[in-house]
Amino acid sequence: MTSRAFYNDQLGPYCEYITKFFGFDRVLPMNTGVEAGETACKIARKWAYEVKGVEPDCAEIIFAAGNFWGRTLAACSSSTDPTCYTNFGPKMPGFSTVPYNDLAALEEKMKNNSNIAAFMVEPIQGEAGVVVPDFGYLKGIRDLCDKYNVLWIADEIQTGLGRTGKMLAVDYENVKPDLLLLGKALSGGIVNF
Repeated sequence: MTSRAFYNDQLGPYCEYITKFFGFDRVLPMNTGVEAGETACKIARKWAYEVKGVEPDCAEIIFAAGNFWGRTLAACSSSTDPTCYTNFGPKMPGFSTVPYNDLAALEEKMKNNSNIAAFMVEPIQGEAGVVVPDFGYLKGIRDLCDKYNVLWIADEIQTGLGRTGKMLAVDYENVKPDLLLLGKALSGGIVNF
């Protein structure tokens, strides 16, 4: 990855290849996975204001409890691990969590709040061991996000690119997120949308 401020004759072919390979319209290569997560949050908030019609400065993003996507202030603000967020406050506004693998809690959070821009979740959590959700969880996320007009951000930084046996962990349930975060095995971070 080189800065997009400098010409690189490989960026165009790379972008064309990866968007076609994963079936997304756009890609934004980043230097790190946490940058990919930050960028996905920005894209989701902008979408909420410009497309969904959320009032300025009111967009909210839901995260699954137990998540880990880095050590920036935004990532720490979405964490439920006290060692990640203690003494770094105040937390980023507009972030909340629901229990991982709990579709009822996710729907409860979405159904009475039209300000929800996105739900960001790792299809398989990997920071404190390997936490695999019940079969149907990923499809349930897709259905709820469609029902409530919420973007689904799948954080596949650790699980993507064949690291679980399939190209993407979401492939186990044949579902497609609105934004896909890839990294580690790709070296760096990218956002497909």
